[in-house]
Formats: sequence, C-alpha cells, structure tokens
Amino acid sequence: MTEETVLQRYLQAGETTVSNLLLRHYKQLGLTTAQLVLYLQFKSYQDRGTMNPDIRLIAKNLGTDETQVFNQLHQMMTNHLVEQKMRQLADGKEDAIYDFTPLLAKLATLDLQTVNQEEQKEQQNTRQQIFAMLESEFGRPLSAMELQIVNDWQDKDNYTPAMIKLALRQAVMNSARNLQYMERILQSWARQNLRTEHDITEHERQFENQRAAKGQPASGQGKHSAGPQIPIYKLGE
Repeated sequence: MTEETVLQRYLQAGETTVSNLLLRHYKQLGLTTAQLVLYLQFKSYQDRGTMNPDIRLIAKNLGTDETQVFNQLHQMMTNHLVEQKMRQLADGKEDAIYDFTPLLAKLATLDLQTVNQEEQKEQQNTRQQIFAMLESEFGRPLSAMELQIVNDWQDKDNYTPAMIKLALRQAVMNSARNLQYMERILQSWARQNLRTEHDITEHERQFENQRAAKGQPASGQGKHSAGPQIPIYKLGE
C-alpha cells in the first residue's frame, strides 16, 4: 500500500470532533476515561448517520467485550449522562438508540456554572481592591456603614469600579477624603451616563476645551465654581 493510498484511506475515514470543554471537564461530569472513549465511539458512528451502531463492533474497536460495553452504558444511564430512546424506522418498525443529549446538557450547565464562579471571584477581588484603596487613602479602616455604602454603589447604583476609583482620585486631589464627596461626583457622572474611564476623561477633556475656547478659567479656578470638579487623569497615573 502506497503512502498516497494510506493518506486517502485516512481522509475517507472521516473525523470525529469533540468539544475541548468535554475533554477538560469530563471527570467533573462523572465520566470515566473509558466512558469518554465509549461516547466518542458512539459519536463517530452517529455523526455518520448510524444512530444504532452494532455493540459488537464497538466492543471490538475498544478491545473489550459486549458485556463491558453494556456495563459502561448502564453506569452512564444511572448517572443520567445517556438515555435510551425509541425511534420510528422508515418501514414502520422501532428500534432503541442511545441518546447522549443529557451528557451535553450537563456539560453546558457545568460550563455556565464555571463561568459564573469565575466572574463572581473576579468581582469579589475587585471589590476587595476598592475597599483596600479607600482605606489606604482615608488612612483608616472603613466603618460597617461605609462598607455598606460602597457595596450599594456597586450592587444598587451600578457604579463601575472605574467610576469609584476615579471619584476617589478626585476626592484625594481636592483633600475631601469622604464618601459623601465621592457620591456627589458619582451621581453627577451617572446622570450623564458616564461609566467608563474613557467616557469620563473624554467628557471632561471636551468640557475643558470648551471653557478654554470661551476664555474661562479651568475647572476649580473660578470663584463661583459649584460642586466637585473633575480633572483629567488616567487610573494608572
């Protein structure tokens, strides 16, 4: 058999694709490695239209016997990873097929839970960073009431971490290290739908350019400036 013939046979055999999510999480689903390979055997046939492959052939492919294949399938059914369903054939007869939809549904649920857990962990880390930043700039621990206020900013008012960090920087620059001052700034930004660092800095840059064009003093320099003024800066500065 020539190398070209071998390549042709390889290509003609087709391919069986499997999600990387399954390869990463099959143990968490309760699958053994043997059951994973058994699922791939069924999938290789079902993907080609053979919904009810011969168990004897699958056992041969796996180098085992039919009893072992049925035992593995029974265990997977017990764990609600596969179920038997009846299907109507073209000649009016019925036969039973193995449906692996429960396995895929559990995988999707597990992946969603994993994503949610990662997001919650990231949010908690960000929250702790904000608390630490406030306490560092205020030079003291936050009281229980202050902690609740900051939590409400994020949970009820939907102020972003970027907004809170920028408002803190403004409070420090104006020697007003308190949450009341920060809240006025946050409310002002929220009313103008400014919730990202880019939106806030761009808005203030445009505002300062307009003042300069009119010959007015920069923010905070006039005698009658009302409310907290917002300078232009980057979070990393």
